[in-house]
Amino acid sequence: MRLAELLGRRGNQTANMSRSPVSLGLDFHSHLLPAVDDGIQDFAGAKASIHSLKQIGFTGAVITPHIHKAVYDNSLLALHQAFTGFTAKLAEENIEFPLYLAGEYFADEHFLSLIERGEILSVPVAAERWVVMELPHFQETAFASVCLSALVSRGYRPVIAHVERYRFVSLAPHDWLERFARWGAILQGDIGSLAGQHGAETRRFAIWLAERELVSIWGTDIHHPDQIESFIRPGLAQLRPARRLNTILDPLTFGECR
Repeated sequence: MRLAELLGRRGNQTANMSRSPVSLGLDFHSHLLPAVDDGIQDFAGAKASIHSLKQIGFTGAVITPHIHKAVYDNSLLALHQAFTGFTAKLAEENIEFPLYLAGEYFADEHFLSLIERGEILSVPVAAERWVVMELPHFQETAFASVCLSALVSRGYRPVIAHVERYRFVSLAPHDWLERFARWGAILQGDIGSLAGQHGAETRRFAIWLAERELVSIWGTDIHHPDQIESFIRPGLAQLRPARRLNTILDPLTFGECR
């Protein structure tokens, strides 16, 4: 899809921001799995976060722990074990909030090796397998294109995590959006960015993307329960009203939790 088509299409990522809960659908990007990265650190924090997410209208979440060699060395086995234990504890306390396990992969040589070995956590949406990919925040990397190519060639659909936070993308948005479109990549944005969570420059670019409806998925990227009132709720107020936030994820809503 070319950038002109992206600019012309209507988005479906917006939400009614009254204080009363509305159905926002799934929160695609979250760090709810306790003590596996820089996100939620204990079960109590995870419970509080889920409660807050439900209060503002989210009906479930895709958990995307960081997978970044020498920073967050999370393996498939370790994440599956942590996820199984976590969802079991939620069930014991009768907390209903459908969860899906994925990952937030940093685009580097390690990620490329995982793709080549087929050791990837993907999100099943309709007949596709989506993989969340994070780029360096300030400087372009050759691994971006290499990893995108490797994902697509193996039948995955790339999802670019919090696209508004990459400075090099904001400096040449048309060029980078064209590149992402050529790979069929889906753009994900952090709701808190719209309320200044990551600074004024990021906020301006997030609003620019939102106004042009270029972001297909808006997620909380929640790391702490306090983010809800400080940034997520104000950020949601920047999005136009709609019944659901991310209707593109509806095929996943009715799938089997992983």
